[in-house]
Amino acid sequence: MSGIDLAEQFRAALTALDGVAHLCTSAAEAHDRVVDLCAAASVVIDEGHPDTAGLAERLRLVDDPWEAAVGVTGVDVAVAETGTLVLSWGPGRRRSTPLVPPVHVALVPLHRLVATYADAIDVLAAMNPAPSGMQLVTGPSQSADIEMKLVKGVHGPGQVHVVLYPQPDRACT
Repeated sequence: MSGIDLAEQFRAALTALDGVAHLCTSAAEAHDRVVDLCAAASVVIDEGHPDTAGLAERLRLVDDPWEAAVGVTGVDVAVAETGTLVLSWGPGRRRSTPLVPPVHVALVPLHRLVATYADAIDVLAAMNPAPSGMQLVTGPSQSADIEMKLVKGVHGPGQVHVVLYPQPDRACT
């Protein structure tokens, strides 16, 4: 399956979960889309992730995730069949960035898309060093714990935007 086919499958899965996928034609367009999505909002960003490089100077950053309206991250891998983002943490990549702000914006180059969870596990197993922990994010936070009424944004962001794009030095097939 090509990168574009996986992107379309990812978009359909994420849309079914009330997330929003944005398909861009380049990394530059993807970064512009992130800037547009963040507008003048306060932002916390994973500056330690290579896919967010160069974005910090274009956004209104805050250091405290509890003061941010938007959290911007890269991902280690994304699963097309479920619309799931797999994120790990480390230097410059805090666990709170995708969870605390009410809006999460993730950058996903097409070469990080895989078809299934099994493929994602294979990617994670091949990482050196292996991540010591990770988060699986599948759409906006939803809970029906209280009176069986669905509420969004209780245990994480109420909105998830995923910006998908090809990288110029990588094939999309």
